[in-house]
Formats: sequence, C-alpha cells, structure tokens
Amino acid sequence: MSDSPTPAPAPSAPARQLIGGATQPELLRAFEAIEPIVMQAGLTLIGVERAQEGRRLTLWVYLDHPDGITLEQCGQVSPEISAALDVVDPIAETYDLRVSSPGVDRPLMSDADFERFAGRTVNVRLLSPLQGRRKFKGQVVGVEGADVRLRCDDGEFRVPLALILRARLHYTDEDLRALLR
Repeated sequence: MSDSPTPAPAPSAPARQLIGGATQPELLRAFEAIEPIVMQAGLTLIGVERAQEGRRLTLWVYLDHPDGITLEQCGQVSPEISAALDVVDPIAETYDLRVSSPGVDRPLMSDADFERFAGRTVNVRLLSPLQGRRKFKGQVVGVEGADVRLRCDDGEFRVPLALILRARLHYTDEDLRALLR
C-alpha cells in the first residue's frame, strides 16, 4: 500500500441527455474529445453541431460560462479543441471549425437546456414526424423523463428528446428590440 495520496478525480460534467441530433456518432466522438478541454478552461460545452454552409461543412462548438462567454475565451480554447479533433478525427470530410458562444438564437442540445429555458418559446425540428409534423414552435413547459413538453398554439405536445434534430430559442421582433435597449 502506497503512502502517496490518490489524485482527485477530474471534474465531470453533470449527466445530461442529449437531443437526437447531437447523438450522431461523429458528433458524440467530437463532444467526448473536447469536453475535458472545455471543462479544464472553466467553461461549459453546450454542444457540437454540424452545418452545411454553402459548399462548406462547418463544425460548430458552442461554449458558455455562468458569467457569459467572451470572444477571447473562445479564442483561447479554440487551438486546443482543434488539436483534439485532429487526433480523434470524428468527421471524414473537410470542415471549418467554429468555436462560438451559443448566441441569441441559442441551440438547446440537452434536457438540461430545456429545463433551464422552461417558459421560453423555442423552435424545434424533428428527425422524423411526430403526429404528422416535423416542426414545432411553442413554449417549453418542462422535461419529463425522456420527453420535452411544449405548449404550442394548437395544443400541448410531448416530444421525445431522441427525436429532436435541432432546437433553438425563438425571439420575436419585440424580444430582440428589448435585448438591444
């Protein structure tokens, strides 16, 4: 038996259930590769998203901090994220890496995001139809198990997290004007 102290375990992120779009194998590999780097920097990894922008593929990495994320913080951690992704190589195609704040139209990428923004209006796009539709716009009522409850103009819906491709906060013109004041 050794007298040397056992090193403290590395901080771990709280367990959370990612939405279906974020559970694609390549995005999960990217998420797992960069989350320790982001946490070591004292930041939160909101999620990883792949987007086709014209002819270019872009891998978006969304970071946050309790006091808000700065451009400087994103820039500081970006080279380490890039290096980790080069090692893991989760995406076969060539892509541009963008490390960013979640922005005003913040993506919701886990059950924790939906819980945090309960009461807010969101736009949700599904991987496959639910009750004949793939798009929902409504107020987040809450999270129950593996479902998000949304109150839409035409009723309340239970949407499985695993079925969500993308979700973002929705702002009206009035909301945006209030933000700019």
